[in-house]
Amino acid sequence: MFNLNFKNLRRYRIRRTFKESVEPEEIFLDEARPELEGQKLEVPLQPKIFKIFFSLIVFFLLILAGQAFWLQIVRGGDLREQAENNRFRAWPDFAPRGIIYDKFFKQLVFNVPSFDLVLSFPDLPKEAGAQAEIFKKAAGILKIDPGEIVKKIGGTNKRKNQTVSLAEDLSHDQVLQFESELKNLPGLALEKNDRRQYVFSSYFSHVLGYLGKLSEKEKEENSDYFSTEKIGKAGLEYSYEEILRGRPGLTLTEVDSSGQKKREIKSLEPVAGQNLLLTLDNELQRQIYDSLNKILGDAKLNKAAAVAVNPKDGGILAMVSLPSFDNNLFSASLSLKDFSDLGNSPLQPLFNRVVSGQYAPGSTIKPLVASAALEEKTIAPETTIFDSGEIAIQNQFDPNIIYRFTDWKAHGAVNLYTAIAQSCDVYFYTIGGGYGKIEGLGVERIKKYFEEFSFGRILGIDLPGERAGLVPDEEWKEKTKKESWYTGDTYHLSIGQGDLLTTPLQLVSAIAAIANGGTVFQPHLVDKIIDSDKNVIKTIEPKVINENFIGAENLKIVRRAMRLAVTDGSAYELAGLKVGAAAKTGTAQVAGQKNSNAWFVVFAPYEDPQIVLAILAENAGEGSKVAAPVAREVLEWYFDRKF
Repeated sequence: MFNLNFKNLRRYRIRRTFKESVEPEEIFLDEARPELEGQKLEVPLQPKIFKIFFSLIVFFLLILAGQAFWLQIVRGGDLREQAENNRFRAWPDFAPRGIIYDKFFKQLVFNVPSFDLVLSFPDLPKEAGAQAEIFKKAAGILKIDPGEIVKKIGGTNKRKNQTVSLAEDLSHDQVLQFESELKNLPGLALEKNDRRQYVFSSYFSHVLGYLGKLSEKEKEENSDYFSTEKIGKAGLEYSYEEILRGRPGLTLTEVDSSGQKKREIKSLEPVAGQNLLLTLDNELQRQIYDSLNKILGDAKLNKAAAVAVNPKDGGILAMVSLPSFDNNLFSASLSLKDFSDLGNSPLQPLFNRVVSGQYAPGSTIKPLVASAALEEKTIAPETTIFDSGEIAIQNQFDPNIIYRFTDWKAHGAVNLYTAIAQSCDVYFYTIGGGYGKIEGLGVERIKKYFEEFSFGRILGIDLPGERAGLVPDEEWKEKTKKESWYTGDTYHLSIGQGDLLTTPLQLVSAIAAIANGGTVFQPHLVDKIIDSDKNVIKTIEPKVINENFIGAENLKIVRRAMRLAVTDGSAYELAGLKVGAAAKTGTAQVAGQKNSNAWFVVFAPYEDPQIVLAILAENAGEGSKVAAPVAREVLEWYFDRKF
């Protein structure tokens, strides 16, 4: 019988399952040592190879983790924004800007509907040829060279600015042409906006200001503004930007891959800006402007400033700076050249001389010095000083050196009344710097009272660009000029010359304090903030800067002296007014200038002042000859209308 040994045959079986594995060493083991059948021979990896392999795994895992962190955490917001921008477009719906009215509700500015052509970078084809074709077609409608469009967007930060304005205030024909062509001009769109139209333009340009495109710095500071939006750049448009602007609306639109609108997702309604009711009298403003402009023209002059204030509350009634400019130019697309011409003009038409001009006030300062001298009891109103036409002082180290401080004429014996009425310099040299038996105020006390009247500091008017002026003293001169302070410096300070600088706004506020009994008010242009129905939202209450620093009786004496300047002195130009007025002339010499600056300050009616007016004409000579006639003409008109 055949004896089949199954144990020996197992080695020859064919394995049909993939669950088992045949290793080369297994075959050799089965042959050599049958008792080890079914066992595997393992050769361990070397530690070095394992470490290299593990390091590679960790390295690639770190790369993947880093990339994930970069995409999801670092750039996650940007990438999400880009993805959303590829799908959605936010189109602004600009709110009507607030209206500005004069005190009698005369509208000084209107909003005129307009359309702008804007470029949306995400929707613009990426191919240079396609872009060039779009720019060519757009330039043809705008009637400009295509290179101007390329130049306009060349410096734009496309990352920060999704849209950029290519043309503003399109004509009716241009709007119609673009509406019919927009389907063929991917990336271009029409944006509805309002353009500011200023009714009296040059008359109010320094007060109202104008709007302009946002600079890169302004875009960073105002993240809630659209890149094609305009912002207040000067005047009240700047100071009350938040109130006038309102809140723009927003329309979110879904677009396809070619930038075409598919559907509107949601819309936020705009909120109109609030309106301003000014303290300004538009008719008085135009009267001062015309009178001053005419007299300047006759004298072949071109630089002047005038400001009128209500002495009872500090409200500005009129503010004129010449030469002026047409602020409607900024409502259109003002070219860089035109803006540069305005900004670089030697006449400085953009410069508001009332709040930013700093001048020596000349003799208009004498009522302030007189008030201080009375308050300090340096003199009494009847104290008599003899004016021979000059004060002569010997040099303390060399008697042969004589310093002479002259007057415009020899006045003889004068007291405070005649000194102000006749504008006697020697009298004010004496009470300011001292001479003979009169000690004088001295520089420190003069400086103290000038600062009480708010010279040398910002008054805080609601306009940009206000300057503080300068009240010099010993410390200032030593630090700035590296020189000692002399008695002659105090003499010059006492008559409004030397290094003393003030703005027309500061001077009119100081004279108003004399007129109203000793209160310095913060000057302001806005009286109320109102809604579209002219209901009052907020009233701007008068703000007192300083008061009660000069006694009422002393101010009454100074007012009487200023009245004498009209009835029997240098301000005789106003003697014929139907109401009583009190005034002071001023002539301030300026180094390097052919003629002196002409000043004139006045308040009226004398018994109950309602208006204080300060007028400055640069390089005009004597105040009584140029500035005083303007004051007379304006006040005649003002009180003829009022009574």
